[in-house]
Amino acid sequence: MVRQKRIGVILACVVLLLLTGCSTDNKTKETPAKQPVAQKGGKIVYGSLYEPATLNPLSSDMVSAHEVASLIFSGLVYMNDKGEWQPDLASDVPTLQNGGVSSDGRIVTYRLRNNVQWHDGKPFSAEDVIFTWRLIMNPRNNVISRDGYDQIASIEAPDKTTLVVRFREYYPSFLNLFSRILPKHLLEGADFAKAPFNRAPIGTGPFQFVEWRMAEEINLKANPNYHLGKPVLDTISYKIIPDINILLTQIKAGSVDIIGNLDPSLVEQARAIDAFHVVMNPTMVWEHIDLNLDNARLQDARVRQAISLAIDRQAIIAEAYRSAATAAAADQWPVSWAARSDLTPLARNVEAAKELLNQAGWRQGVDGIFAKDGVRLSLSLITTSNNKQRETATRLLSQQLREAGVELTPRFIEIPALFTDVLPGRRFESALYAWYLGPDPDNSSLWHSRNIPGPSNAYKGKNYSGWRNAEVDRLLDQAARTVEADSRKQIYYRIQELYAQEVPAIPLYFHSNIGIVKKTVLNYRPNASPAGNLWNAWQWAHAAK
Repeated sequence: MVRQKRIGVILACVVLLLLTGCSTDNKTKETPAKQPVAQKGGKIVYGSLYEPATLNPLSSDMVSAHEVASLIFSGLVYMNDKGEWQPDLASDVPTLQNGGVSSDGRIVTYRLRNNVQWHDGKPFSAEDVIFTWRLIMNPRNNVISRDGYDQIASIEAPDKTTLVVRFREYYPSFLNLFSRILPKHLLEGADFAKAPFNRAPIGTGPFQFVEWRMAEEINLKANPNYHLGKPVLDTISYKIIPDINILLTQIKAGSVDIIGNLDPSLVEQARAIDAFHVVMNPTMVWEHIDLNLDNARLQDARVRQAISLAIDRQAIIAEAYRSAATAAAADQWPVSWAARSDLTPLARNVEAAKELLNQAGWRQGVDGIFAKDGVRLSLSLITTSNNKQRETATRLLSQQLREAGVELTPRFIEIPALFTDVLPGRRFESALYAWYLGPDPDNSSLWHSRNIPGPSNAYKGKNYSGWRNAEVDRLLDQAARTVEADSRKQIYYRIQELYAQEVPAIPLYFHSNIGIVKKTVLNYRPNASPAGNLWNAWQWAHAAK
């Protein structure tokens, strides 16, 4: 009786989406540990496998360039490790409530801090932001991206601490723009590609550039006039060690304090280093299985729900990712302000999965595989080759689904073929791959029916599953026009509810942002948002002895 009751509860969670309270996590109260005291000053060595090609943050999308730039430069706002927007060069985050965003969302007004200086002592002003926008939009300049900036109709500075940005139409992701501001007084009239600034930059960030010793390290010192507060540290060394084994050796020797962006395959080695601990949080990289909803075997939502219920996500995470991943409940980054906290990842329940298949008219055959009208519930799973984590995951998925009466046959192909042919052409039954979701919750490119790839959109859409839901279409369009944050959040809550009910793609897990940190280092908090792992470096410190 207890077992039947549990199945009923899980089915209610899946079919009726009453997911609040379905989590089995038991939280116990713990006595807070005594907090260590931060030591003033000192140096931290941050280890990296890669050397930046440039220190101009507009010119390179390398992680190393982004990390060093986050120490030297500032943006108007930034996102913390909890997915919350915080003011940086702006004195507050523009919203409807504080008058920073117009009722139609097309005009955004930033009130800038009046105490900010560039590292050379020159005052920062709104003119620097306007200059940065013009640099980005200048077609002669080779910049990473103009997305979003090309939606700006004009920018004005009524005074030195006020910036008025007018968009052609409401652009929901406006806070993602202007994450790095460059100095007008140093770059106006300079050759953007060849300026000495690119190798010895001056910013408004927490640390000042000192020297770049090629193939060795980039040294920085604390900015005593940093507008968010003087850094606790005196210096940071960004040490370049292109061999992971040498980097781990230096970690063990204690000559490196932090390594960020660690590969999951190295987590066990890292955990074995006594003087260090491993820290991680979920990234925006979402691993999932797209289901082709035009396939006759997958058109019934109960079949898709059953497949999702048959999967043991935690077992896959433990074996394939060394427990360095976070189980996914839906399509939103768990840290996102738009993610439903009451929507919890499904726990595996084979009996409940089989019951759903029975309800959908499928019957289990003598070989253990379900069939209906002479058609076996057998699916091919396409994924990328030369990826050990996915190879392990597909092996486990095949085993788990067979136990639930579903046959899964993996097929491995090269990455270019998957993204240029198989997915856009929708030549698959199921496909396992990862997607970077981005900090804004708008996933219309993935779920709106107009984005199902085909002749009408030149096969450019990314709704590879072929999800057609009129309510989802309407909600996605409504969200794109909704300026008020709480109202927009409720729209995405409803979309996640519909997603969990119809399962156009099976959510598996979010990759983890993994770091190794010396136990004596305080306040290192990995951040998977575009702000990056060095987002709060001015707060880092060594524990006092």
